Amino acid sequence: MPLHVQTAIFMICLVYLLLHASVWFALSEYDNNQVRLWCASGILSGISIIFLSLRDQVGDLLFIHAGQLGMVLGNAGRSIALRIYLRQSVRQAAIVHLAIAITFYLVFTTAFFHGVSEHTLEVAYHAFYSIICIEYFLVGWQMRHHVQPGSLGPRVLMLGGFVLSTSLSFKGIMVAAGLGAPDIYAPGIDQYVLIAGQFIAITLINIGFLRIFLDRREQQNLQTQRSLAAAEERASLLSQHKAELQDLLIEREEIIRQLTLSNKTAGMGALVASLAHELNQPLCAIRLNTQLVERKLDAPDADVAETRRYLDSIIADNRRAANIITKLRNLFEHRQEGNGPVDFDNLVRDTLTLIEARARSENVALRVALGSDAMLKGDQTQLQQVLLNLFNNALDALGNLPQADKYISVSSHSLGDRLRLIVEDNGPGIPATLQSSVFELFKTTKADGMGVGLWLSKTVVNAHRGDIRLASVDGQGARFEVELPLD
Repeated sequence: MPLHVQTAIFMICLVYLLLHASVWFALSEYDNNQVRLWCASGILSGISIIFLSLRDQVGDLLFIHAGQLGMVLGNAGRSIALRIYLRQSVRQAAIVHLAIAITFYLVFTTAFFHGVSEHTLEVAYHAFYSIICIEYFLVGWQMRHHVQPGSLGPRVLMLGGFVLSTSLSFKGIMVAAGLGAPDIYAPGIDQYVLIAGQFIAITLINIGFLRIFLDRREQQNLQTQRSLAAAEERASLLSQHKAELQDLLIEREEIIRQLTLSNKTAGMGALVASLAHELNQPLCAIRLNTQLVERKLDAPDADVAETRRYLDSIIADNRRAANIITKLRNLFEHRQEGNGPVDFDNLVRDTLTLIEARARSENVALRVALGSDAMLKGDQTQLQQVLLNLFNNALDALGNLPQADKYISVSSHSLGDRLRLIVEDNGPGIPATLQSSVFELFKTTKADGMGVGLWLSKTVVNAHRGDIRLASVDGQGARFEVELPLD
């Protein structure tokens, strides 16, 4: 029983519509433009086949324009959708395929309406599509070797492209040789091969597209999982490193605190000696006044008023001694106050009292001009150590000089939201070759220095979000400027 060609063509139309609609429905959850382009182009091709199968009913105008235009655009759309898998420029692929499709459509329709024989047009039609449909085979080959090696999808796509192109080529050759069906709807071996090839090829090509898409999604999901695992591992490492860094910072603060105390103790020899000498004076006065009071009390005609003066003197000397002892205790007390409000000018004054005795013994004048009258937030113990380092360094620079007008100038003032302290002396200064390294650890200009004081001072000032600078001219003294933020 001969095959009814028009019915078979309708069945091909139905296969186009059902397969592409099924793929669209199956992949609708992905909301993907590539899927939309593939399925819409396939449905457009299926609709155009209706016009190609009803020439007598729709007329030559719709048969040529609607049928041919829908077919070339549908095929171009599917080719563009496949090119997306190759990660190539979609814009370039769209321009090339649309240019080829429109050019063929214009040439074909122009030839048809200018009377070119239908035999020639049919040969040209099948030759064009047999060449164009090699695209499916080529895309599958490229994906198999470069994008998804070992995957089944590209192989199925290659087979579908091969079947489609081969069946179209067979039809074109048969028509060109005069061995094909005498009419586009007449039965013949070439028609059977073409129809069977269309059924098989369209099915295989859609299965290949679907499999490639799902395999690619699976690869993306695996890559996402690996990326998430790597991100979690990095986050875990970062958390671990953060904890280790926090421990290092705590350890660093403890080292600085210990160095502050050690540096304070190491540099207190001269201060303690001068304070001890100063303490000896009120103690000697107390002893003498006590002896005088004893004598007065033993005398039969004791003068009460005079005895009271001796007692007042004893009380005053006792207070003086107590103040000196308090200074020594505060100097060596290991406090862990942390950051708190600090009256900086008072801190400078208290620290200056610790070096006053040494300054007097070495004939060094203290010129003090404190005008900041500001509060800042910081560690009082550490900031006091910075001041002691600067004051002691100035005294060390001036101690052995024979000049009579030795002085240390200490001044402070506010600059907007910052406080500036200036400690300046008229000693020999620091050589220019050493100025760049004075704040480095274990770098010192003193014969018996450790090279810790100024490094520690800079570390403490920087930890308080401040800055310390040196300005010195060799032979003309040294000037240190400390800037700290105000609360």
